[in-house]
Amino acid sequence: MSCISRLRMRRSSAYGSFVPKQLEQKSPEERLWSCKMERKLETKIPIEAASPLGTLESSMDAENVLVKPCSFNQTCTRQKPKWHTFRVLPIAILTVSSCQIGFHLYSTPSFNKLLRFEPNKRLEVWRYFTYMLVHDGWSHLALNVVMQCIFAALLEISQGRLRVLTIYVLGGVTGILGAACLHPDLVVGASAGGYSLLLSNVADLVLNFHTINYRIYRAISISTLIIFDVIYDIVHIYSSREPQVSWQAHFFGGLTGLFLGLVVFKCNKPTKSTRVFFCLGLTLYFIFIASFIVLMAQIEKCGTKGLIRRQFVYLC
Repeated sequence: MSCISRLRMRRSSAYGSFVPKQLEQKSPEERLWSCKMERKLETKIPIEAASPLGTLESSMDAENVLVKPCSFNQTCTRQKPKWHTFRVLPIAILTVSSCQIGFHLYSTPSFNKLLRFEPNKRLEVWRYFTYMLVHDGWSHLALNVVMQCIFAALLEISQGRLRVLTIYVLGGVTGILGAACLHPDLVVGASAGGYSLLLSNVADLVLNFHTINYRIYRAISISTLIIFDVIYDIVHIYSSREPQVSWQAHFFGGLTGLFLGLVVFKCNKPTKSTRVFFCLGLTLYFIFIASFIVLMAQIEKCGTKGLIRRQFVYLC
């Protein structure tokens, strides 16, 4: 008895005397091959076990494995992830934002003093990280949380949580280092990390411009945000409003995001320029860090009394 005859007998035994139209509309070879392929997907057997298209002779054992009633309700296509799945949520920045909100709720003024950055306590290294948990008020906290979540949402999907979190933390640390060198003062807030995420979007556009969806609109949005924020900082500084904005932390945090983005972020279609961007970003970031360490050591050597203030810069 041929394979097609046995297939028909099994179809009639599986469905009674009724054979689905999906089977009748196909040729015997196509029906046999489609059933073999569906069975192969179900049992995950190697492709060598299936008979090639058009071959009607096979062993009884192979046919018993491959030729079985097909399930027409089963879909073999891969389902795309939904927008609300765990994989597409910005878990890293949401976790950081939740910690900042919880800290603001339950922290005390005395504990805030232990964590905020103070220029006369530069050797207390934890302050370069923990100052990002302390905020001046609810409006200050809400602005930073909203902006950093917006800037990190797309980056976490395309670049991964660890890369985004690394740029956020290092942007905050480098930003406060620059602020401590140019304008030693009390600093609180996570805006330096937020600015590093904003400028890291520029690095992502540079590396993956031809593969990013809506790249023109994204570039226009980022440019608009940067321009308006620069204008706001200039107006706020010269109007002498309190509390003062640490534009130094914003500036150096943003540059850190740009330089480290070229180093840390992955490129979907690497080219010769990708390695150039990597070396450029790494070199500029290390120049930043080395300069800040030298300046901090000089300021610490002079002491607070030896500092001379000239407009927005403290000199030794």
